[in-house]
Amino acid sequence: MYWLGNSLPKTFVVQHKEIIVKGQTSLGSFECSYDNPFAGDTLFFESLIVENNSLDFLIPVDDFGCGNFLLNRDFRKTLKAEEFPLCKVSVTHLFQRENRIYGNIAIDLAGKHLTLKKVVFLQEKQMLQGSVQLSFDQLDLEAPNRMGGLVKVEEMIELLINLYVEPT
Repeated sequence: MYWLGNSLPKTFVVQHKEIIVKGQTSLGSFECSYDNPFAGDTLFFESLIVENNSLDFLIPVDDFGCGNFLLNRDFRKTLKAEEFPLCKVSVTHLFQRENRIYGNIAIDLAGKHLTLKKVVFLQEKQMLQGSVQLSFDQLDLEAPNRMGGLVKVEEMIELLINLYVEPT
């Protein structure tokens, strides 16, 4: 998807939504993802009507996949899935400034609400990707460890929001 000059489409038809959580442990990296290729939606660009300009991911925590049973179990335990079985990520108010695309992101996770303003969304072919660095402390969560603390998860994680779009 390529836009000429400063002119962007007024709406984006989102054909596929994906959330990826990346982090590091003392043994290497991990990646947990939620993918919904059938969740179409429309996001309005530079909309003045804020209440109609939200793209919401309502995600059952159990639907995140981390590659194996142990990582899945640790991820769910860390996010307190039994107490908070759903998390919500909302992308609101996409806008352009200085040849960059920005959006606001609201996160409801494990009983904590965060609002992140002016998150940069990179444009690659037919995808917009927002990336946010978060700490377990910001989310009021404890970084998991295994084997009596021999395997530790680093404090910072990366949240990627991939929106596979078709301009209209």
